[in-house]
Amino acid sequence: MNQIHINLNKMKMKTKKNMSISVILLTLLISGEKSYAQNEAMQSPKDYSVIKRVDNFNQPTTFYPKKAIPVNGAITENIVTSAKRVLNKEKPFLKKGVVKAIGEDDFSAWQMTSDEGGHPQSAPNPLSYFVTGAASDLLTQVEKSIQIMRLEIEDVKVETEFFFRWSDIMTDNWSGYTDKVVTNIIIKSNESPEKIKELKKMAINAWSVGEALANTTAIDAANVINGDNWEGQEASPGIVSSPVSNDNGRIITNTTPALQLQTIEVKADLSLDMNNPPKDMRFSEIGIAESANDAKRPYLHRVRAKSLTSNYETWELYADDSRGYEGINTAPTSRDYFTLGTSFCLMSQLIPNLMYFQKKGVKIDDFRVEHQFNYQQDNFMTPTMKGHLDDVIIRIVVKSEADEKLVNQFADQALRCCFAGEGIKNATEMDTDIYLNGNLIKE
Repeated sequence: MNQIHINLNKMKMKTKKNMSISVILLTLLISGEKSYAQNEAMQSPKDYSVIKRVDNFNQPTTFYPKKAIPVNGAITENIVTSAKRVLNKEKPFLKKGVVKAIGEDDFSAWQMTSDEGGHPQSAPNPLSYFVTGAASDLLTQVEKSIQIMRLEIEDVKVETEFFFRWSDIMTDNWSGYTDKVVTNIIIKSNESPEKIKELKKMAINAWSVGEALANTTAIDAANVINGDNWEGQEASPGIVSSPVSNDNGRIITNTTPALQLQTIEVKADLSLDMNNPPKDMRFSEIGIAESANDAKRPYLHRVRAKSLTSNYETWELYADDSRGYEGINTAPTSRDYFTLGTSFCLMSQLIPNLMYFQKKGVKIDDFRVEHQFNYQQDNFMTPTMKGHLDDVIIRIVVKSEADEKLVNQFADQALRCCFAGEGIKNATEMDTDIYLNGNLIKE
């Protein structure tokens, strides 16, 4: 796949030593040249929250965000993100981003931070955000379908495992994949198995994130090299000193004990032999979403997620999909997490590729990422509700004095390495089941 560059032509895509992945990359890639800016020591680091509500959202600099006009009972969520590096010698994968649903007064803008493994991991890794968004979005559709069908349900939750893969690591063919998504809806109820089957069908049909993963998506992707849009956008020093984020008296992020899932076997964390680094790497991310039981925000969820790799924390995040209820959302929406998780995933691929290309003599000074995801649900809150992701805008913004062809190769390879982006670009194998009172309901 060839990514388009600054001409912005559109294309169709969906198309025994235990170490964390990030530590392995650093060991393999870092030489004498540092991956952080030389002026870092001249600035005082800013202390960021894991997640923080922000009053102002700076518009993307590389495209003009637009809100789609819904018709015939549909709703749209047009979500925009902007992500950039946070310079930290001990945390070279630290980054921050802002996410906002365009034209939605009741949906706040949120600033989030992301990190890879460490001692400790200072913020959720990108795929924890990604998986959180997917699980929470499905739970929302299950809860809405329960309301539409007027079912009596005692309890409902969603468990999931995403399977990821890197291939041809440390070569010019380096690439990342989302191989499979396993998702289980768990119901406790006296309703009949036939009603539960109908519930599953309705919820999956309404699941926009699931549709995005299962099918191809139109992508407008471009690299912007040395544009005049860097004022106030440069990477700057920072830290994340606490895993706890508070918003209006509510804790919305924290680390939590290891997960115990009901329908998915939790495997041991991936551990790798540093004396024999692999050419390919496979790992998974697990998550569980359940109601926060808030009467005023009925679609507020408590979600826990973890990358099954060494030195990664289990993160507890809150997502609020209570559209149409009084007041502003009390946490980011599920699609906020899924969208910004994708941006963070791409940032996490740009960082090791920066190091890889530096070893080839290509110096990259800075980079950042901007996205817009356009979600829609047709026939909202009806039995025929249908969710989908219509299209995605991706901009990789790079500052470098190197040959432009090589800079584009750097950005293209990073995009190709992004597990989350590949899962949206290409049709992903989806395995979704539903359990009633501990028993699998077969089709």
